[in-house]
Amino acid sequence: MDDYRDDLEGVEKSLREAERERERLGARIEGLKAERDALRKLVETAESPVEGFENLTKAEAIVTLLKGADAPMALGDIAEAMTAGGKLSTRNGVSVYIDGLLKAGRVVRVQRGQYRAT
Repeated sequence: MDDYRDDLEGVEKSLREAERERERLGARIEGLKAERDALRKLVETAESPVEGFENLTKAEAIVTLLKGADAPMALGDIAEAMTAGGKLSTRNGVSVYIDGLLKAGRVVRVQRGQYRAT
């Protein structure tokens, strides 16, 4: 009878370890999916950058970019697309402009970290 209890405890321990591993893998998979989606956006943006940014202010360029986007964009994606379009930008720099554009009502935050033009 004790052999069965020992076997049961061993199986339960292995099961707990497997479930923890499954949770870690699930989190890793979700992280990789998010990274893949962000990279897809960057690739799509790099393949068709908005032209003529160099003649626009950064604020105007951001609004133009967001108006042409198929989906809301994150700050990093905006910065990458702006740079690809000829307007050197960083995530932090875009953040400063986004704050002003939000206050002016030219951009809206659709969810945390995601923006689109109005």
